[in-house]
Amino acid sequence: MRKCKLLLFFPLVVAAEVLLVPRERVVLRGSPASYNCSISVPWEVMSWLRNGTVLLTISIKHGVLGGDTSRYTAVNYTTDENYKWEFTIRNVTRKDSGEITCDVTDIQSIRAHLSVQEGGTVSILGGNLTVKHGDQAVFVCVASGWFPEAQVSWSVNGIMVDTGNYNTSVEPIGTLLNSRSTLTVAASDSAQVQCLAKVPALFIPQTSSVFLIIETLQADRTVLIAVTVTFSVAALVVLLIVGIVCYCKRKPEKQSHYQEEVMSHRQSTEEIHGKDNPGFITGGHESYLSNSEAAKSSQIPDISQTNSNHQTDIKTHEGMTIRHQTIV
Repeated sequence: MRKCKLLLFFPLVVAAEVLLVPRERVVLRGSPASYNCSISVPWEVMSWLRNGTVLLTISIKHGVLGGDTSRYTAVNYTTDENYKWEFTIRNVTRKDSGEITCDVTDIQSIRAHLSVQEGGTVSILGGNLTVKHGDQAVFVCVASGWFPEAQVSWSVNGIMVDTGNYNTSVEPIGTLLNSRSTLTVAASDSAQVQCLAKVPALFIPQTSSVFLIIETLQADRTVLIAVTVTFSVAALVVLLIVGIVCYCKRKPEKQSHYQEEVMSHRQSTEEIHGKDNPGFITGGHESYLSNSEAAKSSQIPDISQTNSNHQTDIKTHEGMTIRHQTIV
C-alpha cells in the first residue's frame, strides 16, 4: 500500500523541479524576448529550442556550448539554492513567434509561448471638422500596418466613447492588417476628438487628434458685423473731430507768427531809416539811397514850404563831397 503512494507522488516531485517563466510573452518586432529556466537539482545539459529547433546549448560545467550567439544569449544567475539561466532572443521577428522550450536532459522539458506583434500608424482622415450646431459629425480613423489587427477606440474631450457609437472593419494587406473605424457624434459643443490604436505588446496606444468646431450662427454673425461697423463709424467721427480741432488751433498760431514777422520787419525798416543821411554825396555826384530819397521827399519839402529862406553849403573833404544845408 505504501509503495503505491510513493509511485503516485514521485512524478509530481519531478515535475516541480524545473520552472520556466514567463509562460506567455508578447513583444513588438525588433524588441528582445527573455525567459528564465530554474532547476532545483543538479543537471548536466540544458537546451533552448524554438518550435522544435535547437537555438542554444548550455553545460553545467562549461557554460554555453554553441549556437548563434549574435542573436541568442544565455546568462547564468545560479545561486547556492537554485540553478538558474536566462535565455534571450535579440531583435525578434515574426518568424520567432511560436513555442519556446527549456529542455533539461534526463530531467524535464518545459514549454512557453512567444508572440511577436507589429505596431503601425494611425490617423484621422480630413483633419479638423466644422459643422452646424445639432448636426451629425462623422470622423474616419485609419490604422495601417498592424499585426494582429489594431484595437481601435475613440475619445471626445478625454472621455472614452461607447463602442456602440462607432464601427470598425479590418482589411489584410500582405502579412499586415489595416483597420478603418467610423465615429458619429452629435455636434453640440466644440471638442477634441481622438482616435487610439494599440496591440497587446504596445503599452501606450498610438493616437491621432483633431478638433470638432461648431459653426457660428448667422444671427451671431449679423450682430458681430453690426457692432464692428458701429465701432468703426464712431472711431472715424472721433478722428474727424480731433483733426478739425487741431487744424483750428494751428491756424491762429500761423497768423500770429506772420503778424510778428511783419511787425519785426517794420521795426527793422524804421531803424534803418533813422540812420540815413539825406545830405550824403559820394564821388562828386549826388547819389541817394532809396531811403534817403524817401526821407528828402517826405521831410525837406514840408519844411521848405513853411520857410523858403535856407542856405546850402557844400564842402569837399578827402575826396568826399559833404553838403550842409541850413534851413531857417
